Amino acid sequence: MPGDHQNPFRIGGTVGGDYFTDRAAELTRISRALMEPQSKLLVIGPRRMGKTSALESAIANVRRKLGKAISADLSTATHAADVATRLLQAVSTELGTTWPDVLTGLIKGLSVGVSLSADTATGGVRVSLDARQRDLPTEEQRETLAEVLDAIERLAAAKRKTIGIALDEFQEIRRFGGTDAEWHLRGVIQRHKHLSYVLAGSKESVIREMTGPDRAFYKLFETLQFGPIASEHMARWIEERVRAAGLQVDPDATHLILAAAEPRTRDVVQLARASFGIASASGHMGPAEVAGGFRRVIDEETPRSQAEWSRLTALQQNILRAIAVGERRLTGRDTRRTYALASSSSVLAALEGPLRKDLIVATDDGYRFDSPFMRGWVVRHTLPDVGIVQDPLSLIAGEA
Repeated sequence: MPGDHQNPFRIGGTVGGDYFTDRAAELTRISRALMEPQSKLLVIGPRRMGKTSALESAIANVRRKLGKAISADLSTATHAADVATRLLQAVSTELGTTWPDVLTGLIKGLSVGVSLSADTATGGVRVSLDARQRDLPTEEQRETLAEVLDAIERLAAAKRKTIGIALDEFQEIRRFGGTDAEWHLRGVIQRHKHLSYVLAGSKESVIREMTGPDRAFYKLFETLQFGPIASEHMARWIEERVRAAGLQVDPDATHLILAAAEPRTRDVVQLARASFGIASASGHMGPAEVAGGFRRVIDEETPRSQAEWSRLTALQQNILRAIAVGERRLTGRDTRRTYALASSSSVLAALEGPLRKDLIVATDDGYRFDSPFMRGWVVRHTLPDVGIVQDPLSLIAGEA
């Protein structure tokens, strides 16, 4: 019945199973790296491309093969001690069921205090570092992180097993001491014989610096570039998912989704999900439903877009207006006059803020929005302020 269809697209957190598509080659390589002792793999790709879901799927593959692998996300850690705690928790949660003595082995090798508590979510034991660790100098916190990794190494050696460790958004390690933190982590990784490391990151310019000559991670890793999924595959997958959920779908609708939201996998799936939500009322997904889905996503993200917009200066807001309509020569006289962009030097200086906040990215021929939905919001809600009225989806998809 129309309106009674379960949405076949999922966003938020990590996804797997039928909600995860392609990446067979990437999953094979990541899984293999996690299972090979002393393997070191660096996975590089932009945000919202599916790296985290791929890491979790690869770890699940390793466990199905009776291997051992854990992960820790550095993106929200504020202290090096936080990373150490997450690793301890991952080891105790994931390995404690098959290795009952895992906690004893880990804690015995640590010089710092830990606390144990019941984990109501898993029914197991939750282990954390003493809270005072977060107040220690950064150098001492890094040594604690090294102690935890060394303890995991000893555990793996005692069990004669390889433990794979995946560190997501690893480039954030630099926040715990800059280049000193990088060299420290390199030294720890290099001395481990029973651990394998898969490090993933999305800030490509930062990672290029961290892996360049004279930097800690130069030639330490094999590299896996995590790029977009092929358009043909995504189009076929979207259509198969929509039909399997009981709706009809026009190929034109699928092409419009890709034109508007590529190359980021999450953006494509987010638009497909919203479009399906609109289409479920009639049982048919065509271009009109995609247009409705695009407007829905813009509306859903309005609080975030409005907040980002309000933090910008007037000059930066005008720069984003110009980029939103596809202007390439931001320092050109006509562009500066139309959008009140002042001098060329002022424009170049003002670009640093939106670039640093990842609102826009530099390209070979200028700048573009990181998110098609933020761009759509700017087109829809701020361009009328300067007398320009355009349909966001038509503008963005028309450039593809």
